[in-house]
Amino acid sequence: MDEAFPDNWTYLRTELNWLDRLLASAIARQRKDTKEIERVSKARIDQITSHWWKGLIQVDGAIASDSPAEMPRRHTSSMVNYQQRLEVRVQASQQRGIVLGLPALCQRLNLSTFEKNLLLFALAPEISRRYGRIYNFLQDTDHPGASGLPTIDLILRLLCRNDDEWRSARLSLTSQAKLLQHEIVVLPQLATESFLSHPVKLAATIAEYLLADSPQIITLDTLLQLPTQPDRLAVASSMVLPAACTLAPVTLSNSLQSPLSTIEQLPPPAEDLWPKLVLPKKLVLTLQHFCDRLRYANAGNEQWPWPHDQAELKAGTIALLVGEAGTGKTLVARAIAQALDVSLAVVDLARINLSQSNQVLQQITENAPTILLLKAASYWFGRSAPVESFQLRQFLHQRQYSQTITLLSTDPTHPIKPSWYNYLISLNVPFPTQADRLTLWQQAFPPEVPLAADLDWQKLTQFRLSGGQIQAIARAAIVLAIASAAKASQQAAEKPNSGVVKPLGMSHILQAYQFKY
Repeated sequence: MDEAFPDNWTYLRTELNWLDRLLASAIARQRKDTKEIERVSKARIDQITSHWWKGLIQVDGAIASDSPAEMPRRHTSSMVNYQQRLEVRVQASQQRGIVLGLPALCQRLNLSTFEKNLLLFALAPEISRRYGRIYNFLQDTDHPGASGLPTIDLILRLLCRNDDEWRSARLSLTSQAKLLQHEIVVLPQLATESFLSHPVKLAATIAEYLLADSPQIITLDTLLQLPTQPDRLAVASSMVLPAACTLAPVTLSNSLQSPLSTIEQLPPPAEDLWPKLVLPKKLVLTLQHFCDRLRYANAGNEQWPWPHDQAELKAGTIALLVGEAGTGKTLVARAIAQALDVSLAVVDLARINLSQSNQVLQQITENAPTILLLKAASYWFGRSAPVESFQLRQFLHQRQYSQTITLLSTDPTHPIKPSWYNYLISLNVPFPTQADRLTLWQQAFPPEVPLAADLDWQKLTQFRLSGGQIQAIARAAIVLAIASAAKASQQAAEKPNSGVVKPLGMSHILQAYQFKY
């Protein structure tokens, strides 16, 4: 069990296997207790007070001892050994640059093992409804209206071995605890319920992060509103760069400043972006047809007018782009906007306040952008969307009957509800193949950047990276090359010449890859 986890989902499956064993043991104990109690109880009050008389009366009728019933002993050593072996695998994954969502979250906030397991309890119903049914059974809430969420009482009962652990664990859910301060878990508070009866729900944004195929640390820092930890790349990027290799400044999206300033307007770029789309030819032709459909809509109606009963045609296009992070979904939207010479309106639904989703939707409707990209579409069009379906249907209907293009993007692991497919065209943006990655690597560096002869393009293609990840590594490698040249001239006691850059070599790319991933 000491090998590294190849990806985040393999890690989650391992943790869920442990949770399955824990729940199976709890179910067995509860069934045994229920069977014993039902044999001797004559009324409902006997069942409720069973914890008082259970140690005084034996179900077979024999006289029992008056000492309290002995609590079943758990295999503490085996649980500790499991956590230790799991930690070894997590560390091995981190050494290989593999980010695991839940361990990364625990390390960022220095969470305890109990807090980590609590998050796993809350995450499980987001993966399978089977866990919700198990929680309802263990909580005696197995009825159609039950939430399927674990209560604080259930989590404490299953994860705490003694009173000391119970008291310490309960403090992890107070108002001053990290899990609540950073809005990682949500405790719906009802005046009629005790604290132990509160269900524990994972925040939607955190659940999306923990279930991602390739979770990123910078995404986690944004969700937790933590400053990104400085590294050597930040130091290198502060140095003077040659004009030909100057990197575009990074600006924060408006959505991080105000929950209602969510529409980011990207002007059409001067360069042609279509050659940069390393995608299947059929997909590119479909995207170009979207542009033609909008560009020539009026001309077609004037030259070949439709019959009166067909005058109100659906001039708008709504498409769903399904692909992993960095596969080019945003680049597709920018290429479409560039082809039509209009600005691209981008709304990242993962970064807005879910409680203000209706206001954000109204703002988008009022602005009526020609080209609109809704990132993380599952936040609104998934199974637990905060916006009413009627309002979303009105919005999509309006976009269908206007000369606009609406693009929804989502990760394959975060699907939208099947009912929305009646309004849109679903397009798969595939992860780049090894041949695609060769093209992406070769076009990642501007022509002005001198490249060393030791670049092994074929070796680089063996890394399973998306186009966005390749671009990020290329930018970091350029900074490293410039920084190493500047440091070399300083060590030689020469005046640094920012216009001279040594060739960018394989070592710079591998070092950038290690920093980034």
